[in-house]
Amino acid sequence: MGRITKKSMRGRSSRGYSARRKCFCVVVIILCLGTTVRFLLPDTNFVLEPSEEIEFFQTLSIEAKQKADGVVAKINSVPSQLSTLKEQETEKSFSTNLNFPKSNEEYFRNSLVSIETKAYMYHHTPAGKEGTVILDMLLAHVYAFHQGAIYGGSCGEGNDVGREPENSLIRAIGLQDFIQFACPRDLETAERKKVIPGRSYVQDGTRAFTPDYIELLKGVVKHPKKQEDQKKTNIIVVHMSRGKKITPCTKAPHRGFEPYLPNKHYQLLINKYSKPDHENKVIIFSQSSSFEKFDEFREKGYELHIDGDISDVWSAALASDVFIMSRSSFSFVPAMVAGDSTKVVYTPFWDQPIRGWDIVRNDILAQSDVEFQHLKSTCKKKPDILAKYRQKKID
Repeated sequence: MGRITKKSMRGRSSRGYSARRKCFCVVVIILCLGTTVRFLLPDTNFVLEPSEEIEFFQTLSIEAKQKADGVVAKINSVPSQLSTLKEQETEKSFSTNLNFPKSNEEYFRNSLVSIETKAYMYHHTPAGKEGTVILDMLLAHVYAFHQGAIYGGSCGEGNDVGREPENSLIRAIGLQDFIQFACPRDLETAERKKVIPGRSYVQDGTRAFTPDYIELLKGVVKHPKKQEDQKKTNIIVVHMSRGKKITPCTKAPHRGFEPYLPNKHYQLLINKYSKPDHENKVIIFSQSSSFEKFDEFREKGYELHIDGDISDVWSAALASDVFIMSRSSFSFVPAMVAGDSTKVVYTPFWDQPIRGWDIVRNDILAQSDVEFQHLKSTCKKKPDILAKYRQKKID
């Protein structure tokens, strides 16, 4: 039998230690990858895969029950820290009376889709400004309507913090009982709850807002009535979308359109929709950060609201006889829920118009484009940092 020496034992011991160390490293790597994936990916318990999504909504298109099952709703209505005490009391009264999301089951039941089992549909809150976020909520809301599901809310991290701007806009148009920031965990029910991927409900864009849905939506909005002394006043509300990023100096259009519309464009539309036999009251909402100044509008006696409360824009739009939109989601939402007595003036852009809106004529668009190109020619060119270097190299 071979003799076991200290040297041979050291060799075997080192090889065994090396193997164990490799196994340990592999285990650590696997655990780290698992933790990372779990952190990055959303909770699969609430996300539908494409195949599961089809199966999910197929189960909704069976025969409906005679009576819908009861549901206990837990309202996610924590007031923002930015709210005043009065606003907090108002939000509290909303929470007591609205019974969200059952309100959607009662008011937005699609009679063309029969269901056997109720399902609450949620979606992730997107990044973006207030108008973009609320338009996204309505796109998910109409998607649930077409699928026979019940809209449950827009879910994101910290939904109850810093959402007062969006909530104030939702209250301004009277939809606080039907669209809210809420997650599946906020609703205590045995019914099915699912989060639908964004690709599902945004693919049709604003074309999803069908006439039957718009009729239901307008039916739950409280439109202000004109006072007797205002019946001979033609109220024209104009939203001019401006800001540091919305200028004629941008390098490329956004989805095929220039977001910036010149002052001249709005003035042409104000002239077109003014009534000679009425008192015309023009109210303009915009931001102080603007490529063009507003002096020409002040000289005409128009009422200007610059950097004011954003909810005032939507409230004024609902009370207007004419609402002139900008190229923005912020204009689109109040225009969509405006009453039948409001004439909505739409300048073509990436969001498709609603049936019945006045679309700006090509002759006005042509004049506006000429003015836009003139403004663009006055933009300051950014200094070429490498120009001096290239010149030195030539010399």
